[in-house]
Amino acid sequence: MSEETAVKELASEKQLATWTERFGVYRMRPTKDVLMHWLERFDPADLPIAHKLLDAVVIVSELEIHQGYKAALEGLPGWSKSSKNRQGRWYFVGAGSAGESGPAMLRLFREANSLQHEGWQPLFVTAKDLPGLNLSAYDHCVFVDDFAGTGKQMVDYWPLMQELVASEAKCYLLLTAVTSCAADVIQKNTDLELRSFLTLGPDANVFADESDLFSEEERAALDKYGKRAWKSHPRGFGSCGLALVLSHKTPNNSLPILHANHENWIGPFPRTLIAGASS
Repeated sequence: MSEETAVKELASEKQLATWTERFGVYRMRPTKDVLMHWLERFDPADLPIAHKLLDAVVIVSELEIHQGYKAALEGLPGWSKSSKNRQGRWYFVGAGSAGESGPAMLRLFREANSLQHEGWQPLFVTAKDLPGLNLSAYDHCVFVDDFAGTGKQMVDYWPLMQELVASEAKCYLLLTAVTSCAADVIQKNTDLELRSFLTLGPDANVFADESDLFSEEERAALDKYGKRAWKSHPRGFGSCGLALVLSHKTPNNSLPILHANHENWIGPFPRTLIAGASS
């Protein structure tokens, strides 16, 4: 089969060009060949479902992440880049441990708010530093992360944060994106005041009653392929059923057929960049 024939069967040149251009902000940009190899994994009758899913992908660029972090910090009461106008002390912490996304997102947060100069370094601390700061009710602790799909991870993390803050300091959580469900869970079970660039409503879950993107038959097909991609979580972690892609990494709450990367399935937006690694 020639490449031209394969393109005609799997997707049109216009579709492929549109997808590759729109997805160009991902850290490992999916090429036309990558998309074609992914489409080849679908039965011919299910190709329209795959096309529909790619059209529905919500992709957040690094620029949008920057814009979100900048707007979030500027909107926090009492914050100012001028120490004279700043109310209380302020500290910024990557949510989670060193190997998780929160600490890594601090770089983007600093860039977004022009806080890279070493003079700002005292404001950026690790969770382990918090007890030694002797925080008071006049102080502010801003936790930074990228995404919350179920809210469970942040709720589980909150008791430790509370213990480390050990005061009535005002605590914020700045995210790039959050589901409305996770936002409710976080707000009900922690003292964190949440700010997010993007909030995904119930209809963002392609399997939810609120979503009319796919028919029941099409959802069954997505489930079938999802089990090949991630047997234990065919609809993504927490059954969130999302089509969300962040420029630096696809959340595991998104459909695994988009991000799985192993011998049985390779998605166009791998969470791990080495083929064969667990997703």
